[in-house]
Formats: sequence, C-alpha cells, structure tokens
Amino acid sequence: MLLNDPVTLLLIITPFGLMTMLLLCLSYVGLGKGNSSLHWWIAGDLLLAAYRLVALMQPGIAAGALSWLGLFPPAVAFVAGTALLLMAIGSHTLALYHLMERSDSRGWHLKIGFGPALLYGVVAVIALHGSYLIPWFSLAISLTIALQLNITLQLRKRYRGAWGLLAGQSALILFHGWTLIVLTLHPIPPLPFDRPDLPSINALFMDFMVSFLFTLSYALMLQEQLRQHVQQLSITDTLTGALNRRGAAPILNREWAQAAEQRSPMAVAMIDLDHFKAINDQYGHAAGDAALQAFSDTVNRLKRQSDIFVRWGGEEFLLLFPHTDIQQAQNFMARLRDTLRRAPVSPTLPLHIGFSAGLADSGTIGSAPQFEVLLKAVDKALYRAKRQRDRVERVETVDL
Repeated sequence: MLLNDPVTLLLIITPFGLMTMLLLCLSYVGLGKGNSSLHWWIAGDLLLAAYRLVALMQPGIAAGALSWLGLFPPAVAFVAGTALLLMAIGSHTLALYHLMERSDSRGWHLKIGFGPALLYGVVAVIALHGSYLIPWFSLAISLTIALQLNITLQLRKRYRGAWGLLAGQSALILFHGWTLIVLTLHPIPPLPFDRPDLPSINALFMDFMVSFLFTLSYALMLQEQLRQHVQQLSITDTLTGALNRRGAAPILNREWAQAAEQRSPMAVAMIDLDHFKAINDQYGHAAGDAALQAFSDTVNRLKRQSDIFVRWGGEEFLLLFPHTDIQQAQNFMARLRDTLRRAPVSPTLPLHIGFSAGLADSGTIGSAPQFEVLLKAVDKALYRAKRQRDRVERVETVDL
C-alpha cells in the first residue's frame, strides 16, 4: 500500500481528524460558548478537513458505486484545495489574534481570513497552465504563515504553547521558501493535470506533522488562557473589576519594597464612599451596586495604568500611586471628586457620589520597613475625614 494511495490517505486523515476534534473538545470544557478564538480555530480545522477531502473527490479516485464522488477535475481540485488551505491558515491566524483578547471589525476579519485565499485563487486560475503556479502557491503560503508568525511572537510571553506554533511556522516558511527559490530559479514544466492530483510523500508528512504540532500547541494555549482567567477571577472583585484584598496583598508589598529599594515616592489613599448605607436603605442594594460600579469606572478612567486600585471591603477602596508624592496624589483626588460631582450614578439614578479619604506617601513615615504601618496611619486619617465627610485628610504625626 503506497502513501499516495487514497485508502492510505484516508487511514492517515481519519485518526488525525478524530485526535484534533478530541483535543478541541477537551479544550472547550470550561471556556464557554463565547470563546471566539476557539470558534475560529475549529473553523480553520474544518477548512483543513475540506482541503484534504477535495483531493479525494477527483475522477478516478473512487470506483464502482462511489464513482459519483469524482466531482472535481484535477485542475479544479488543485486550485480549490490550495485556496481552502490558505483560508484555514487565515482562520487559525484570527484564532491566535483573539487569544490576545482584541477585536476588530468584520471587514478586517474578512480581509485577514479570506483575502489572501481570494487573491491567490484569482492569480492561480490565470497561472494555471504556466510554470510558476507552484512558486506562486509557495509564496502565498509563506506570506500568510509569516503574518501568523508575527501574531504568535506577541503571544509567546503570555503562553508557553506559542513556542510549538513558532517551531511549526518556521518549518513551513523554510520549506515553502526553499521551494519558491528553487522553482523560481529552475522552473518546472506546466502541470498537465491529466491524472488525479494527490499530495507527495514530503508534502503529506509536512502537512501531518505541522498540523499535529499546531493543534497540540493551540490546545495548550487554551488551557493556559483558562488557567489565567481562573487566576484573575480569584484576585478580582467581580462587581467593580478592582483587585480584591487577597489578590492585592502581594502586589502592594512588592510595590512598597521596590519603592524603598529605588528610594522613589509612593502615595497611598484609603477611600470610603459617603452615605453609602443611606443609598442602600433608601434606593435598595441594586442602587448601591450601581454606585460602586460608577465610582470604580470613574477611577479606572482617571488613574494611570501603573496605579493599583483595590476594593478593600464594602464601600472602602485603596489606591496606590507608584512614583507619586502626596501633592500629586491629592491633585488626583481633587480631579476624582470633581468628576463624580459632574456625573450622576446613572440616568435613572440621579445621585452624585461623594467620598472621604486618608492620604499619605512613603516619605510620611520615614524609614518604617512595613507597608502595614503606612496602611494603619492612612486608615486613621480616613476616620478623621469621615467625621466631616467629603474631604481628604493627610496622615499626621498623631496617626503614626
């Protein structure tokens, strides 16, 4: 039995297809139906299956009662199959792009996912009976894989499974790049398309190995994404999106240690929403949740990316400002108060959120080695501010 015999080809494709679907089904567990990356990868695998099946639907492959399966003449099978392969690569590229948790317009998706295949198909039909059909195919494959490799390079720091993809992509670019160079310098006669076009042993081996590596690597990346999401949920407050106290503790201690080592200023604010209990009592807990969300959204819009925002408990929040002195932090608190005064919680809940806060910076407590010392002092300043409401109190000597 030869490797290019259609029966052997089916025996190779079937276990691989089952393995692919098994890996993806296992990866789907826990990820939910909204995982667009997984949907694009499954679409790419379905296109790969179609690419392999097209080769088996040429006249002369199936005999007897199955002879009606010979739907595609060799020339049509070649162009359709290779275009499907490029579409599969495009779908996998979109799947990797969505792993970066970005989104773009549908037009962009069509351009990346199907544009290269459409361009390739038009030129392939024109060059069908020329000597540069195979070089054109190798060039198209190399460029689409290079685009995919560029996205994978951005993922390698976040997902270890990306390294397997990089290995497969590099192998494909080398294989098709070398084919492009050799066949451009030494053109072959035009393909006669007088018999069924089946993959060569080298192409079949490359296709099988790289596809296996791609699927396994992508499944590993999905599992890493799931683990990161679970970890993020464990340290994030679900209502406000701020860090919770448990998740913030190691980050706060690390930032404090770095500030002490680099002798750079660091400010800390402890914030308590004014009259929050009255909002819950008068309007209900749904209104209280809306107020917490509105406050958190405002803070996230105003703060820097390096600032750390924590829901400390109930209606209390903590803000840490690296490389910031107490005057800069007080300016931020003034901007936050002004922004909250201008915008109500929601159109249906015309309440304005006020807050009281305690504020200090690393210079306030001198050379104290523990971050908890600063937190206790800020907490005392907060309680002093709450006596009058709607004010920010700096830490004083008595608070220490």
